Amino acid sequence: MLTEAWKQAITVFLLITFINSCVQIEIRDRRPPVYKKQGTPPKPPKEVPKPREPSREPEVKPPTAKVPKVPMPVKGVPIRTHRGYFIKTSCDEFFRAVEKGKVLYAGDDLKGYGWVVMVEQEDGYITVYTRAERVFVKKGESVKKGQVLGKVGKQGQDCGVGFELRLKDGSPTNFELVKE
Repeated sequence: MLTEAWKQAITVFLLITFINSCVQIEIRDRRPPVYKKQGTPPKPPKEVPKPREPSREPEVKPPTAKVPKVPMPVKGVPIRTHRGYFIKTSCDEFFRAVEKGKVLYAGDDLKGYGWVVMVEQEDGYITVYTRAERVFVKKGESVKKGQVLGKVGKQGQDCGVGFELRLKDGSPTNFELVKE
């Protein structure tokens, strides 16, 4: 059974719904219309702006961003991903540092990435190696170009390593892989 309060609430709701569906609102301008006399010319503008002379200075264009070319950290077939590449290779391969730098992170606590190594390069870029089976470096360690960082891992049926290039602020950037 519905209580009296519920019956009243339902009645009010139905009444408001009915009124909203029946009411048409028309908004009119209540100001009187303005009529102009015929034959009177329009008033000229007070001051006509002078056309600007073209600038003699050369146009400044933003520099075109070059896409960095980065050597592959492991021999294999690069497959483009939304943030970088997955480099498909044989399961017994090791991946190497593409430039010298300092290890910012080496661990496996980033869910879904396997073992991860992040290296801050001397040029300011951060290289991120993911999906590793194991890593051979520690946080804070200095690494040389070509130094083995870890062993490739498995992603589904394929072995390989994920590879990303990031800016100093950590955001991913576009880059091109080159075979050395």
